[in-house]
Amino acid sequence: MAYTVIARRWRPKKFEDVIGQPHIVTTIKNSIRSGRIGHAYLFTGPRGVGKTSLARIFAKAVNCVHGPTPDPCDRCEICLSINNGNFVDVNEIDAASTRKIDDIRELRELVKYMPFKARYKVYILDEAHMLTGEAKDAFLKTLEEPPGHNIFILATTEPQKIPPTIMSRCQRFDFRRIPQSEIIGKLRRICEEEEISYEESAFYYIAEEADGSLRDAESLLDKVIAFSDGRITEKDVIRVLGLVEKRVLYELCSSIAKEDVISGLKLIQECVERGYEVTRIYRGLVNTLRNILFVKLFGGIPDFLSLEKEEIEQIEAITKDMEYYEIQNMLNYLLSKEDLFRGTFPRITLEVLYINLCNLTKLRRITKVGALALEEKITEEKDKRGEITREFLLNYIKGKVPLLAKALESQEIEIDKGRITILYDDTLKIFLSDPSFPLQIKNLIREAKGEEVEVELKEKKELKKDLLEEYIQEAERIFNTREDT
Repeated sequence: MAYTVIARRWRPKKFEDVIGQPHIVTTIKNSIRSGRIGHAYLFTGPRGVGKTSLARIFAKAVNCVHGPTPDPCDRCEICLSINNGNFVDVNEIDAASTRKIDDIRELRELVKYMPFKARYKVYILDEAHMLTGEAKDAFLKTLEEPPGHNIFILATTEPQKIPPTIMSRCQRFDFRRIPQSEIIGKLRRICEEEEISYEESAFYYIAEEADGSLRDAESLLDKVIAFSDGRITEKDVIRVLGLVEKRVLYELCSSIAKEDVISGLKLIQECVERGYEVTRIYRGLVNTLRNILFVKLFGGIPDFLSLEKEEIEQIEAITKDMEYYEIQNMLNYLLSKEDLFRGTFPRITLEVLYINLCNLTKLRRITKVGALALEEKITEEKDKRGEITREFLLNYIKGKVPLLAKALESQEIEIDKGRITILYDDTLKIFLSDPSFPLQIKNLIREAKGEEVEVELKEKKELKKDLLEEYIQEAERIFNTREDT
């Protein structure tokens, strides 16, 4: 008997088997349950996420002998025939090869006829964006007023190429990439049911390489099983898929954080000598930095990442003295240089990029040194200023308001814990006529010290005439000087 690959053997047969698309499954099941079955649907999304599989399940749900039902029996003749791909009333059309206007004209003739065995004739048009312009125009007429016994399901990875006129006549469902955790769970279930022993860590590599596509993950698993001797190991996956070990990638990131350029370049040399493609090293470094960024940013493992305990420990060690935006800058830099690997010297490109990543880390150190120097300078300046004293107060005010400083020289000034008390005599009355006098002193101290103080005035009854005459002479001198200028 011919071998059937895992991707076909484990294709979902019921809505409950579809993983990663709960928003679509729930909507379609409810529409079938309530009898609100449309005549045209558009399934969009990346490859291998369940578009065609869900279209087949939909075809079973509306045509099952016990239906329409959101739970097709999977035992009747119709369900079994659809599973086998040979049911007469379900037509799967590859638009990449059946894309001309003549093919669509033939389809328009077929939709006029009633179903042979089922309630509905279901047409699943895969890669619908591949139709020619004329074919799309012709197909539009079929969608405008289709016979009631027809259901069209268009599947595409490039919805932007579907004309708005067609899209507006379809119920659109956007399929998402499948989370790594769900892919790992499915691979684990496959191996357990098929009695294949495994190392759990092997699935992490497969899921990451599949990039959200369950079909790709299942195909990779098939390949690894064929290579392994009854037990799937992490080493098998790395060897078969040509991946770079996570240990090497984390060591590479660690060398960047430590600014250990020499050890990092040796690691790259080791990988190249072992036959790894330079682009694989680049991709591995990008994915690893992404994981490091999100763990640092979230302060733990976010729901959309699947990491082993050992990886978390490595990430924590790498990012101990790093901020998340530093890792983001490294990732941005790497992603901006992707086109360089299409050139003549990919290895040199990787080596130079690695050195530049280390230089980005040095900028962090320079920034920290600068911040420390600034902090020390601020502290030094503060120390120079010292506490608020009578000497400081008069010297500073003399530079700003010399006449006021002269008047304050003869006054008793008490300074204690944020409060300045001035015991004044008649000498200060010229200034006290201005009600903003205390505020003026407060502002001068705030300007000099950056501190808030309370200024209190208390009157003294004694008056020293000789001092008063001295202040008057000083005032006359100042005003006469201003007139001369």
